[in-house]
Amino acid sequence: MAGGRVHEVLISGAGVAGLAAAVALRSAGHRVRVYERSLDPSGDAGTAFNLWGNAMTALDRLGVGAAVRAAGDPLHRMRLLSHGGELIAENPIGEIGQRLGTESVNLRRAELMRLLREAADKAGAELRFGQAGRTCRTEGDRVVLGLADGSEVHGDVLVGADGARSTLRTQLTSDGGPQESSLPVRGISDVDPGAPANTVLMVWGPRGGGAGCWPLAGGQVSWTVGTTTALRRRMRRETDLKRLLLDFVAGFPEPIEAVIAATPAERMVVTPVLVHRDLSWGGGRVLLVGDAAHAMPTVYSQGACQALEDAVVLGEALTDTDDVLAGLADFRRRRTPRMEWLRGRVQSLDRMQKFENRLMCGIRDRMAGKAPPERSERSWRQIMDFGHVPQG
Repeated sequence: MAGGRVHEVLISGAGVAGLAAAVALRSAGHRVRVYERSLDPSGDAGTAFNLWGNAMTALDRLGVGAAVRAAGDPLHRMRLLSHGGELIAENPIGEIGQRLGTESVNLRRAELMRLLREAADKAGAELRFGQAGRTCRTEGDRVVLGLADGSEVHGDVLVGADGARSTLRTQLTSDGGPQESSLPVRGISDVDPGAPANTVLMVWGPRGGGAGCWPLAGGQVSWTVGTTTALRRRMRRETDLKRLLLDFVAGFPEPIEAVIAATPAERMVVTPVLVHRDLSWGGGRVLLVGDAAHAMPTVYSQGACQALEDAVVLGEALTDTDDVLAGLADFRRRRTPRMEWLRGRVQSLDRMQKFENRLMCGIRDRMAGKAPPERSERSWRQIMDFGHVPQG
């Protein structure tokens, strides 16, 4: 620890944001206790992350980067196609990362959770599973976390990392809670039927929605299907989800159909994407991070990446000062401009991806295909540059 006293930090939630924050705060010399409602928060077995360069920079600072690279599959490019197979855009993610001194990796969610949990254990954080945080209040210079069993724990700082449905956020804000943005279906195939190596391949549908896939280590392929209103209506009426998905992507460029066909139906995951209308970091001694603070659509796949940035900046902010309130204020000052900029970019592209009119989708595809490549590359460079806030 660079200086100042040791703080007692309570963390509610042991997802990516909570575990990463535990590692960062233990590295800063603080006592950390993590409370997690689940007995096994490793997450959905059928999902995986695109850990872009900014996330890998964060993981390197947390001391986990090398292990993530060893377990994951390197990501070198992002390719966007129309449903007919025409190239709309391609971004040299690997080259952008090299210029920034970083790289990008595809990794199963469960594997990232395992690595972060091991790092938190090794750092000396107390991890308490099966104990859900429910309430919070401040008493003088202390904060109190009420647990689901009726007991209470006390600390100097409370970090709310309890996800988009954060119970702590509901006590700190009046924005009505999260809203459902989309309902993707995700999975991981048992085999690789020819997915482009080191590539995130995305396909926009002719009437909205779309699909994407990317290789993982071990010969598997992670995939996602963005559902449309019509597909969701069928999903409510019919039970054969795999057949519905195969019908939906029929005619899409390969290997989209093949990776879905190679995935057992019981390992397909249907989970709504929840978003918060506004960015909120909480207040005082209670800080919200990750999806609890800024849940947003999955465009650019920045949810976990920004949770990791939160964790690193929080550790730095509470290392630079022994005044908790000043440190948390410094965190908010540093993180707010980047998150506001990024959320604006995400929401703008998300609106485009939700067109369901065939004419509008065709216009969107043509306009995106004519956009100067350097514009898209500049956006990716800004996103992948840890902590970067574009000026002007």
